[in-house]
Amino acid sequence: MNWHYAINGQQLGPIDAAALSQKVADGIITLDTLVWREGMADWRPWRELAAAFGDAPPPPAPPAAFTTMAGPADGPLELKFSGTWEGYFRVWIVNVLLTIVTLGIYAAWAKVRKKRYFYSHTSVAGHAFEYLADPKKILVGNIIVAVLFVVYSGTGAISPFVQVPVMLLVAALVPWFIARSFLFNARNSAWRGLRFGFHGGYWGAARVHILLPMLVPFTLGFILPYVMKEKRRWMTENHRYGTAPFSFGGTTSDLFKIYLKGLMFFLPIIGGYALFIGSMIMTVARGGGAGAPGDVPVGMTMAPMLFLVGFPLAYLGVIFMRARLFSYYWNTTTLGPHSFRAYMRARDLLGLQLLNSLVVACTFGLMWPWAAVRTVKFQLESIDVVPGGSLDTFVAEAQPPVSAIGEAAGDFLDFDLGFGV
Repeated sequence: MNWHYAINGQQLGPIDAAALSQKVADGIITLDTLVWREGMADWRPWRELAAAFGDAPPPPAPPAAFTTMAGPADGPLELKFSGTWEGYFRVWIVNVLLTIVTLGIYAAWAKVRKKRYFYSHTSVAGHAFEYLADPKKILVGNIIVAVLFVVYSGTGAISPFVQVPVMLLVAALVPWFIARSFLFNARNSAWRGLRFGFHGGYWGAARVHILLPMLVPFTLGFILPYVMKEKRRWMTENHRYGTAPFSFGGTTSDLFKIYLKGLMFFLPIIGGYALFIGSMIMTVARGGGAGAPGDVPVGMTMAPMLFLVGFPLAYLGVIFMRARLFSYYWNTTTLGPHSFRAYMRARDLLGLQLLNSLVVACTFGLMWPWAAVRTVKFQLESIDVVPGGSLDTFVAEAQPPVSAIGEAAGDFLDFDLGFGV
């Protein structure tokens, strides 16, 4: 029998008895949470029904972080991840096998099962996150993407003149795909019964994901920090939690400094390529041709140096920038009066990546769930929430009344296209 429950005035559900027990164990449903199921005359507090709910454990009292939290004096709140690689392995192996057996149809359900596992095991202040998406909506998005791919491939077999307009049409739709994916993911993510939201539109996505990146080659990369800042700002400031907006305070100058430091790691490989090309140009200019004795070997002997020195340093540069950008992005993000504190060390991220890659490679991919759990746990433990007041002040975002036609249209258009998220 399915249950419904209410948090902050918002009715949620239906959920089955097993899911209800899990929410009780996670502290989402507390002693005072109103619940209802078919056959009950009215909503009743969970404390009145817990004893009659079979062998389910009694619900815990609300965490102290929510009953006593008054402001930042209580200190930062840690993001915690309680999942295990063994638990996720069971989810992952079923997802892989069923996706293969169903020729990809089960991929939508696999995505939901994966996200629900990671969301339900991620908590802050004792409350876990929820992923509420309907797999059938994701399946619709997968079908749309598959149809577009088939149409694009089919027109290429007919004629390039037919394929080009289709390619342009698909490219024009990409910003819409990205915006809808952010909207779908946010709308189906919740914490303490409140859903997230996203208000970004087509033109904003087109600007930061297509138009601005097109300028990077023409500016020799100098505009890249500005492009990344605008992309992060668009993504962050269009998100909401309840009625509280996210804000991003990053600056181009700060990002330029991070990219400039990261560029130092790429100097050997850049210099090596420049020296190689320069030597070849000088050989041709002297009239010796590319095959002149004594010239080609000089260029060819530089190749081992590029692989042995340049590429490892470039990899270190990527790790360095990922760690610095992760910390910077979160440290300059706020949610209403609340902020975040993040610190990720590049050497810790490097060790994580190297060990993950080694184990996954040695087990031919079988230990990928182990690497995935370690990565998520590492990222979450690098972030703290710094409350600027009581978290209980967050309320659900007001939804204006719509007609039945409007509801049907919104339900029809609510699907995930898998872009950008």
